[in-house]
Amino acid sequence: MYETLLNAWKGSGLLRLCMEDLFKMFDISESMFSAAWEMITGSGKVEDLYKIDRQLNELQIAIRRRILEHLAINPAQDINATFVLAILVIDLERIGDYAKNLDEIAKHYPEPISGGAFDALRPMAQRVKEMFRETKIAITESDAKLARKVMADQANLAMQADRLMDQLIESKDIAVKEGIVAALLSRYIKRVSAHLKNVASSVVNPYHRIGYRPNEKED
Repeated sequence: MYETLLNAWKGSGLLRLCMEDLFKMFDISESMFSAAWEMITGSGKVEDLYKIDRQLNELQIAIRRRILEHLAINPAQDINATFVLAILVIDLERIGDYAKNLDEIAKHYPEPISGGAFDALRPMAQRVKEMFRETKIAITESDAKLARKVMADQANLAMQADRLMDQLIESKDIAVKEGIVAALLSRYIKRVSAHLKNVASSVVNPYHRIGYRPNEKED
């Protein structure tokens, strides 16, 4: 499915511009997540993620407008590509929203995120950073093997996040505030990874199965 988008990217016209903006959205969402996590851990400078997020919104609007213009001019051309684009921009925009959620936690919980319930979060966040890198390679090179790896890694990360949530609920030793913050962080990290999985799935799945495992049977 994604090969139709790559062909559009290598061509000219409105869809090429859409693809260029899509990659800009990917880079911005990646930088927003990294900046937000660095603010969470206290290892980075404070960024105005709300201002940066507006760039994501503007790019999403521009892509949608160009899709409509393209279909108005060529109603029977590149329909699959436009459908996929319309889905992917939603996932990338949502990553920006979750990065803002992380930023809000950093502002309301200035204590160092380390020790206790937070120890499990660092490797999860690091894995998401690696997923960004791998997902970009997968979509720029139409690498189905790497896309499947991203999807499998996300499934594992989701299970880790769910286990952490269970532990937080069952634990009697974790302070309430620490438990709430850890639970929110794990949920936001999981959601970012899920949106990356959706993007990666476009490389291996037909349009109607984007976001699902490629080995699942049709309903």
